[in-house]
Amino acid sequence: MMNRRELSAILAGATAQEVEAAAQEIKDTCEIQILKQPQKTLVMVKVRESVKKSLFYLGEILATECMVTVNGKKGASVMAGDDFDKCISAAVIDGFLNDETQDHSRVLEQIRKLGEKQKREREKLNRQLRKSKVNFNVMGE
Repeated sequence: MMNRRELSAILAGATAQEVEAAAQEIKDTCEIQILKQPQKTLVMVKVRESVKKSLFYLGEILATECMVTVNGKKGASVMAGDDFDKCISAAVIDGFLNDETQDHSRVLEQIRKLGEKQKREREKLNRQLRKSKVNFNVMGE
C-alpha cells in the first residue's frame, strides 16, 4: 500500500492527462461536489540544506488548491503550477481514497504504474547525466 507522501509525489510528477485518466472512473461513478473552486495561491518552499541538515525557506512558488467531496468524503489538493483540471482530478482521487467503503485497488494500480513510469524516466535521465559527470579527483592527478 502506498502512503500519502508517495501518492502525492506521483500525482505531482504526472501530466494533467495522466491524473485525469486516473480520476475518470471515479468521476463517472461517484457523486462529486466542488467545495472550494480551484484557485491560485503562493506556497513557501522549505528545503533542507545538505551540510548542516538545517531547514530554510527557498522562496515562494505558484500553486493551485481546491477541495471536493466524493460521495460525501472530503478530498483536497495543492499542486505546483496553475493547472486547475489537474488539481481537481487530484482532489477527486484524494476524496475517493478517503472513502473506506470503496475498493481502491484499480485507482491505486493506475497510480502505481504512473510511479513506475516516472522512475524509469528518472533512471534514463540519470544514466544520460552520468555520462557527462566529471571526476575532479582524477583530473588533479
